[in-house]
Amino acid sequence: MVILPIISFFYATPTSESTENPKLSESGKVVFQIFLLIFQLAFVFVLLIIFPILWYFIVNKCNFKEIISRLKLRLENLDKAFLWAALSVFLMFAVSITIGFLLTKMGVAGKDQGNLQDLEKYFSPVTLLILLAIQPTTEEIFFRGFLLDKIRSFGGDYMAIVLTGLLFGLAHLSYGKISPAIVITPVGFILAYIVIKTKSLYSAIFAHTAFNLIVFIFSILPNS
Repeated sequence: MVILPIISFFYATPTSESTENPKLSESGKVVFQIFLLIFQLAFVFVLLIIFPILWYFIVNKCNFKEIISRLKLRLENLDKAFLWAALSVFLMFAVSITIGFLLTKMGVAGKDQGNLQDLEKYFSPVTLLILLAIQPTTEEIFFRGFLLDKIRSFGGDYMAIVLTGLLFGLAHLSYGKISPAIVITPVGFILAYIVIKTKSLYSAIFAHTAFNLIVFIFSILPNS
């Protein structure tokens, strides 16, 4: 979540218990979280959707229909896309759990293997759920739509899978923590592969959204 380091630099964490920072009122926390949610979604919308569309319009001289085709947002074969998405979610969890287990054996704490806990400092469960449900679509349009299309055009499928996966992992780096990128990079490989296999970006959108929501559900179970 690229905007969080910027926000945290200027503002105290609304859920922080630190006595050094003034606490916000309950209504203040709600307003702050709603503002941050809107700001985050607007930021990624411009960066991850508007920018690629403008690139296609201005640089590649594509019309709207051609952009939809190049981003693989066609509605054909949605059943195939959904099936591959369901299968890939199981694989993504298997890979993530395996890597997490190995990192734990190497002394990396579980809380340092992802950035969900960082998000929980700024968002309530409701706003976090909204974010995790909506943002995957913007990320997929950029990484497995725009970037995958561009890299495939000069480097082929293998290079596109590897580079988009690595860039996707780097986008999930947190302050002083490289572990989230290590865990998420293989997920990026899987998402890129199923887009190429199905020729549909919806397969990655379905899989990414389901992955996020399942992780969220498991994260709140201990607190239920």
